[in-house]
Amino acid sequence: MCGICGSIGFDIDHLWLTSALDALSHRGPDHAGIWCGDRVAMGHTRLAIIDLSASANQPMVTSDNRYSIVFNGEIYNYKDLRIAMEREGDIFHTASDTEVVLFGYRKWGNTVLQRLRGMFAFAIWDNFQKILFFARDRIGIKPLFYSPVANGLIFASEMKAIISHPKVERKINRQAVDYYLSLGYVPGPETIIKNIFALPPGFQGEWKNKALHLRRYWKPDFRAPALRTSEDDLVEELDQKLTDAVRSHLVSDVPVGVFLSGGLDSSLVAAIAQQHTGETLRTYSIGFEAGQDERSYARTVANHIHSNHCENLISMNWVDQLPHLLWHLEQPLFDNSILPTYLVSQFASKEVKVVISGDGGDEPFCGYDWTRYSLALPSLPEIWSPAGWRWAYRKGMRGAFKKLMYDVCHGGDGRYLRRMRVSPKLIHELYTDEFFKKVKKIDDQNNFLDRVLQTAPVRDKRDRFIYADFSTYLPEDILMKVDRMSMANSLEVRVPLLDHHFIEFVLALPFRMRFRRGRGKYLLRKLAARYLPPSILKPRKQGFTVPLSNWLQDGLDDKVAGLFRSKSFKERGIIRPESALKLLSMNRSNQYDLSYRIWSLVVLEAWARVWLDGEDYHQPLFYEVPATRPTRLLAGNLSTVKI
Repeated sequence: MCGICGSIGFDIDHLWLTSALDALSHRGPDHAGIWCGDRVAMGHTRLAIIDLSASANQPMVTSDNRYSIVFNGEIYNYKDLRIAMEREGDIFHTASDTEVVLFGYRKWGNTVLQRLRGMFAFAIWDNFQKILFFARDRIGIKPLFYSPVANGLIFASEMKAIISHPKVERKINRQAVDYYLSLGYVPGPETIIKNIFALPPGFQGEWKNKALHLRRYWKPDFRAPALRTSEDDLVEELDQKLTDAVRSHLVSDVPVGVFLSGGLDSSLVAAIAQQHTGETLRTYSIGFEAGQDERSYARTVANHIHSNHCENLISMNWVDQLPHLLWHLEQPLFDNSILPTYLVSQFASKEVKVVISGDGGDEPFCGYDWTRYSLALPSLPEIWSPAGWRWAYRKGMRGAFKKLMYDVCHGGDGRYLRRMRVSPKLIHELYTDEFFKKVKKIDDQNNFLDRVLQTAPVRDKRDRFIYADFSTYLPEDILMKVDRMSMANSLEVRVPLLDHHFIEFVLALPFRMRFRRGRGKYLLRKLAARYLPPSILKPRKQGFTVPLSNWLQDGLDDKVAGLFRSKSFKERGIIRPESALKLLSMNRSNQYDLSYRIWSLVVLEAWARVWLDGEDYHQPLFYEVPATRPTRLLAGNLSTVKI
């Protein structure tokens, strides 16, 4: 796992290269390198995992100096590809997977992507044809950003490296702020900064003759004919496919651990991994004070598979670290599990460089509650449509009845959208008049998920919810969070449940094998019964989740109120302080649960303090703000930008 950056099409800025590598140093603390050609430059920071020798450092260049590569990720089938190329006469000088990708591109061109099994983002410069080729893995596990500027292109693993370039115009994308408050994330290819884009999952790009060309080389096939075989045979094949994926993800020249939350997905992955590693597996879990502490389930699994288990307990004081996390995230993300993901990564990184996680099991197997409700509840004619938005957050029997009435009267799409986006009526009440005029709110944000559902290329209408989760929420929230929070601690996270061979098999399963009798993961639970104790198979809330509602009732709300009353929050001009405080008051009444909406505003303000105000991201979030606040300007922040 590493960090990459580069520029092409204009004079090389060596100061920027140094600054960019410094900004990416957490992604690769073991080595930093630069390669420069004629108006083209590439930089790399390395986290050494495969072939720990200096010969595998990057940028890597072919012996004839034609091809140069910077690579981030892991190729799990690199040994097989290397053997095939050696049979055809290729001579390798390292034992790294990077050299396999480099030689593969030299031999097969951009079709090398079809042969790669892994997670990756890389760029290759062809010094003969003067082409920069770059690509991102199929699922979007590894990030890659780019910015077309001044007849050239700048690219990097993280936006902060691009932002620091003097040719990049630093302007806030107001529509992206609106997307964030509606969806909880900024959907790609847009980012929070204008003219910086995320290369979408499964895409490749070429920069040639001052022109950028993008093309999709892979997409999940939701129209593949459903497999026609017995349930027992499907369980057996699922076992083979997942075992193959987990075994391939264990390839490493350093020890590999596992994130173990005690949920079905991480437990199953850990159990299979333990059977195929030559030593006792290290597993890691955390729990939370005053909330959902599921460490006992993780202990049950750890005892069952005989892993070397480590756990930690977290208090709400860790919320003060939010500015630091948002410096790494670069974009606002209201998913409160950024906190535990960072902390469990920090915890594990003290012992290992690589962990395997259970991320990716919910999306293809209908594992989320919002997907389950969308599929399971009956649909009646639309006889009731409530006014306003408060009913959706009402607690108690009255609130439950109104939400149930809405759900059964608005079909599967309505149920899904109610849970996956925030009512525009609520957002309108939060915005200041000035910001609302600047945003010029259009139907795009409101209809983003509608379009995803309506245009989903699926063979079974029910799969459109899985398609939406897989193509939006997974890459823009889950994978973005895991990459940034793990790499902030120089830790590589691998996700075997998102191995593309495994995913292609799962999407070809009959729908009833993924969702049955109102529950997801039907076949996965059948498989898990081979490896895990019965108590782990039962459906329940799982994962590293923060007890946010409890924390807001236990002292955190007073700190949040101070944040909403602060001078910077008011002068920001995005959210009305009185509207934010109203949400807090409603939540305190215990008649409404607005904890997630409150958290989204806390995250936005913390992000703005780091990336707009230039505050030191080591500064705790909740502190007394002096009348004249000294600031430390960070490399790459947007301190000169106005909203």
